[in-house]
Amino acid sequence: MDEHPTEETPHEQTGPDSLLMRLYRPGPLIFMFSIVFMGLVALGYFLLTEETPPPSALPPSVVEKQTDIVPRVYEEETTSDMEDKVKQADLAIIETMRDVKLKMSELALIDVELRHLNERTYHFQVLQIPSVADRGLFLKTLRGHLFKRVPEAALLDNGSNEAAIEIDKLPTHRLLLEAVPLKLPRPETKGPKLVIVIDDIGENHTVLKGLLKLSIPLTFAVWPNASFTRASVELISQNKRDLIIHFPMEPKGYPAVNPGDDALFVSMTPDEIRKRVTENLNKIPEAIGVNNHMGSKFTSHEPGMEVALTEFKRHGLFFLDSLTSGKSVGRKSARIAGIPFYERDIFLDNVKDVTAIVHQLKKTERVAHRKGYAIAIGHPYPKTLSALRQWSSNRDKSIKIIPLSHLSPE
Repeated sequence: MDEHPTEETPHEQTGPDSLLMRLYRPGPLIFMFSIVFMGLVALGYFLLTEETPPPSALPPSVVEKQTDIVPRVYEEETTSDMEDKVKQADLAIIETMRDVKLKMSELALIDVELRHLNERTYHFQVLQIPSVADRGLFLKTLRGHLFKRVPEAALLDNGSNEAAIEIDKLPTHRLLLEAVPLKLPRPETKGPKLVIVIDDIGENHTVLKGLLKLSIPLTFAVWPNASFTRASVELISQNKRDLIIHFPMEPKGYPAVNPGDDALFVSMTPDEIRKRVTENLNKIPEAIGVNNHMGSKFTSHEPGMEVALTEFKRHGLFFLDSLTSGKSVGRKSARIAGIPFYERDIFLDNVKDVTAIVHQLKKTERVAHRKGYAIAIGHPYPKTLSALRQWSSNRDKSIKIIPLSHLSPE
């Protein structure tokens, strides 16, 4: 008997063997692999495009910890202040020049004058606008930008060669539209000086490093209780730059605008003020002076200011009034306390635009020529760093930039 059975023909196979034979043919295999491949592609697309589901609920303790983290506020809002409106008008002029294709490098700040009306302080400016091909278009465009930024502003057409801007019926800008700049006499004081103070140091360490690389002897005001206070102090000291304490003080908008738990408040007793001053000064013993962070309310509070400034003097420090309020009693309190006193002239970067900041720096130059010196305050914003780089390359070299410690106090 033959041990090997006779091989069956394909049409004679039945059951699972017959099914496998059919599936292993080339046509069905290609079809199956195509279906599998398309399925994998569809699955990959779904996984890549599916929106990330919301995070699962956190335990109450974690939520409480997260809500305690409040971003540090750099400066109190002063949008109703006259000087802020003037800066918005400056920005409207810059935007107009961009729209009508005028070169920003040809905009000249001919003169600037600090004016006072009651408690409203602002800078009146004389600006030489580059030669305007279409005067009507320039004024129309400027009027539109002013309306958007400063509804209280009025643009006055003062003839073929001039225009003017008034805000709340106060003259703020004289615009010279003639091609030849006016020549105004310089003050007799030789060697005008300019001081630039950078506030709010202690958080943005990257910008601080960039500022220290500038060939400008900047003065740095450091928060006593910031994320990188000690690291910032050490870096500034290594670079041998002037270092002062940016002391938090109560603003008018408190508690909606919060200067921090380490601030001076008008509700404090004299002993509480002295204790708070000592605590903050001990954080930065390298400091040579103090200026106020916020403080529009506290710097207007005569009893508290006299105690604080007397304590600053006891530690051998000077006081720079950031002048966040027209009602500040800083000068009077400094005279009573007998402490060396300075006062800010220009805020550089309330409008965070490089061209606008450069314009504020040029405005500071004019103040320096008029007074013999000027003090500007800026902040560690990337745009401020960019503006300082741009300005320093073509600034008025007749003005000497100095550290605050090299300027005689008032």
